[in-house]
Amino acid sequence: MLVSAGDLEKYAYCPLSWWLSKTHKVVAKDGVTHHRNTERDLKDIQRKEKSLKFYERYILFFAVSASLIAVVGIALLYGEGSEFWKYFFVVIALLWLLNSSFFLYRASRTESIVKARYERLLLLSAMGAIIIAFFSILFATPANPAISRFAEILSLLWVILANIIFYRTLIMSDELIARKIKYAPVKGEIEYVGAAGEGEEIISEKYGIRGTPDYIIKLDDEYIPVEEKSASRDSPAFPHVMQITAYCMLVEDHYGRTPSYGILKYRDAEFKIPYERRWKTLVLALRKQLLENMERGEAHRNHHNAKKCEHCARRTYCPERLA
Repeated sequence: MLVSAGDLEKYAYCPLSWWLSKTHKVVAKDGVTHHRNTERDLKDIQRKEKSLKFYERYILFFAVSASLIAVVGIALLYGEGSEFWKYFFVVIALLWLLNSSFFLYRASRTESIVKARYERLLLLSAMGAIIIAFFSILFATPANPAISRFAEILSLLWVILANIIFYRTLIMSDELIARKIKYAPVKGEIEYVGAAGEGEEIISEKYGIRGTPDYIIKLDDEYIPVEEKSASRDSPAFPHVMQITAYCMLVEDHYGRTPSYGILKYRDAEFKIPYERRWKTLVLALRKQLLENMERGEAHRNHHNAKKCEHCARRTYCPERLA
């Protein structure tokens, strides 16, 4: 049976409080508002990051196109090149193709880890050969001042357009960095958002748990779950450690990569919780106890801490309260 990370958090606080939560729903309005604002902000950042990548591709497209069109214009302006330049470009193109053949051979003979490196070099070499061949054809083309003038004007317009888009991306980048730094490192990506509990639920049949982390950051090749709490604390609470560990387990099973830690963010503090065997073992033990309580149809207080009862949202309905 699948157990939610939220239920594990409540159970870690007090089994009886968890049991009472099934019949006495207590909604913390501040927490709900905080999570909805977080979700809205994160999704807006995701949308703008996609737009930024789209703009960056357009900058590259217009800049490269403008350069090629400008070269075409120059070639058509001056007409046919000398015999030397014709042969020069042909020889260089052949050398580049020979270089590409070498990297193709090395890529076929190497292990898969190194193979990608040679395949990238092969791609670059092939691109170099194509560009050089392109120049060799251009410099053998008869002069055409009218088309040359048109090409130079078009290239100028495209450079202007590329600069306008570039200026727009700079403004967007500054805005995104200022907003994103609140949630993730600048070089990290926001991979998943489920802050208001409305994101796609992640399920792990392997561990028998499910849940929706507030969000997941992709940092290099690692996926880091983050849980935000609207309360203020100077140290991580044990139930929250259990919850973020459960999210680490979900991330591990879902993405096939083990996170080194999860992040707990309180109103005025942030903690990196190492994803360790001891926490994982405790989560699995809590899950087992929770399911046993469900089978028995009852749960009881497992502590003698009056302060815990004072802060319990279900204290009013609890028959075993200490305060």
